[in-house]
Amino acid sequence: MRRVSGYFYLFLFFLNAFIRSSALPNNYKTSDIVLKNIFSSISCSSLNVSTLQIITFDLFGALMSTESSLERNIAVLLPSLSSNEIKKFTNDWLDAYASYFGKSFSSLVTHQPFQWVIRSSLIQLLASFHLSDRVPEESSTFNELLSTWHNLRPHDGIVDVLEKLSKRYQIGLLSNGDTNTLKAALHAFPSSVNISLFLSSDYPVNCFKPCSEIYAQALNAVHGDLTKVFHVAGSAFDTNGARKFGIYSGALDSSAMHTQPQPCFAFDDIQQLLSFFNV
Repeated sequence: MRRVSGYFYLFLFFLNAFIRSSALPNNYKTSDIVLKNIFSSISCSSLNVSTLQIITFDLFGALMSTESSLERNIAVLLPSLSSNEIKKFTNDWLDAYASYFGKSFSSLVTHQPFQWVIRSSLIQLLASFHLSDRVPEESSTFNELLSTWHNLRPHDGIVDVLEKLSKRYQIGLLSNGDTNTLKAALHAFPSSVNISLFLSSDYPVNCFKPCSEIYAQALNAVHGDLTKVFHVAGSAFDTNGARKFGIYSGALDSSAMHTQPQPCFAFDDIQQLLSFFNV
């Protein structure tokens, strides 16, 4: 088995520092919509759901049981790990991903920030669990571990809600994930769920929520009309980012109602979306 040298991890350390401190590339032109809305917000009291055209959902927080799905997939691929080790491996991977929230990525390093983050953090995780020799980079198991993010299960009740919402609204995914990961999520839903818009962190956005550019994609999709788009987040962090940018947003997390700017709703039950959107 190929052994990864210490120089590689030193390289990762400095590259990680560069990523975290970098700004958006000079050749990325912030859209006029971003500049117009970055310091403005539309009041939730003005929301008329009959005028909405697009409802976007966060993938990993709002729609999918990400943690339990990853645990299940990792247990199959790394059978030598105990149940406690599988939980730690999963939590460490999720923590590594979350540590990049709000970060911008240089286009000189990557055009797919999500893939860069989960790949580089997986390499470090395998090393910390002393699995680098057994699961070397580019091995089939390594690649299957990366693909576990393509094999997530929806939260209970999500399919029913999306089926009904997609008959009235265009449904999109607005996520830190890359476009391929977002499209792979469609395999978890029946054909009766119509998801047709995929808004990712891929270049030229090249940043993770709550950066304004990622939410601007949703506004661009409705030609800048704030009354026609709504983002459903899975956390206060995400819905606050959308509200600060200036679009309607609510969270499937009741604790978000106690944060600022206040979301348009904060539910624990996904079924509450149907009455909120008059479906």
